[in-house]
Amino acid sequence: MSVLNLNNLQKILHFFVLIFPLIIILKSAAINITLIIISLISILLIIKKKDYFFFKDYFVKFVIFFLAFIFINSFFQFYSIELLIKSLGNYRYLFLTFGVFITLKNITKKSSTLFIYLNFILIILIGLDIFYQYNFGENIFGLFPGMCDEFQKNCVRFSGIFGSELIAGAYISQIGLLMLFLIKENNIIKKKTINKIIQNIFILFLFLIIILTGERNALLTFLICIILFFLFQKKTKIYSILISTIIFFIILFVLSQNFSSIKNRYVNFLENLGSKKESSLVDKIKKNPWSYHYQAAFELFLKKPLVGHGYKSFRFKCSETKIDQDTIKRKDYYRDYRACSSHPHNYMMEFLSENGIVGFLLYIIFLLIIFFKILKARKYTNYNYLLFGVGSLLLAILFPFKPSGSFFTTFNASIFFYLLGFFIYSQRHIKQKNN
Repeated sequence: MSVLNLNNLQKILHFFVLIFPLIIILKSAAINITLIIISLISILLIIKKKDYFFFKDYFVKFVIFFLAFIFINSFFQFYSIELLIKSLGNYRYLFLTFGVFITLKNITKKSSTLFIYLNFILIILIGLDIFYQYNFGENIFGLFPGMCDEFQKNCVRFSGIFGSELIAGAYISQIGLLMLFLIKENNIIKKKTINKIIQNIFILFLFLIIILTGERNALLTFLICIILFFLFQKKTKIYSILISTIIFFIILFVLSQNFSSIKNRYVNFLENLGSKKESSLVDKIKKNPWSYHYQAAFELFLKKPLVGHGYKSFRFKCSETKIDQDTIKRKDYYRDYRACSSHPHNYMMEFLSENGIVGFLLYIIFLLIIFFKILKARKYTNYNYLLFGVGSLLLAILFPFKPSGSFFTTFNASIFFYLLGFFIYSQRHIKQKNN
């Protein structure tokens, strides 16, 4: 009976892990319920099997320590019991990583292929829905775009099935690229030429849909990931990187000349922010909402440089900064923009302001561990597209010098730790194959 229960638990875990890309579309409540289920099943499996090998990995140990620091810092910088519970609840993301690892370790070839096919189709459908919304002003379910004028026209952000949550580009860039690397690694279509054609068409499709969403951060993540993926390959052809980059920018330029929303989001966006058209480039970079957020975050960091102000504290402490008080006093100068927000819109600034130098160093170490694990894998004879692809994607997501959401939002953290499961599994798998 116990064996049966164990098998049933693993089947339930596999089910929720494999449909997780679909769960993400159903928004935060569904994601959190699924994370709780995965966490409980993972704990039961660990207890029943008495197998702690996953948690003995030094990278996993580091993640455990990293999350522990966030919780302890939250405890001593107490703002509310809700935030304290949420900081402890971040461990549910690590159990998601564990769930992905266990699923990949035990999944059959048939189930793996089905998972790739279904999610490939899911990405295509989401992309086509965004294309439909871009052209007709609403998606197939009647959901309207975001960031439009008062007449629901001249829209610049399109999120399709995600509705008012402007996260479609992030989803497409991250889950879409995961599917691309899975297709590349598993060769689900046996004919190499057809497989390569499908991969190239799919990557172009992802790029075009991300542009349509109007999400600049998603586009940067996509481009950084592709460039890193090429660079990490053993036989890196620089001209391939240059040609690919040139093609992407030519497409973006051509589209921007024909579609005003794309031009406003990717070409003229600084003109529409906090500085006047005649301002210099330096002024345009300094006088925009992101810059004000960063200045506020850096002010907070300087006040408590060692451990910062605590988990999700930016939203509470930001109003105390000089830059935010100045934006209130001089509304015309700042064009009604505030330095305050729920987060600083950059991971580096978020960790500096909320967790100080300690949190920032942990963030950098996180990046370096992924980077060196990829470099170490390059010496192996068996090449693993999934390892290099997902590793590049994780580095692109964490890249310090680009705008971002808050790291520990349900959406961002769930996708990141989901991807981390694929990375840790593929890294361990390639190591075992070459020993």
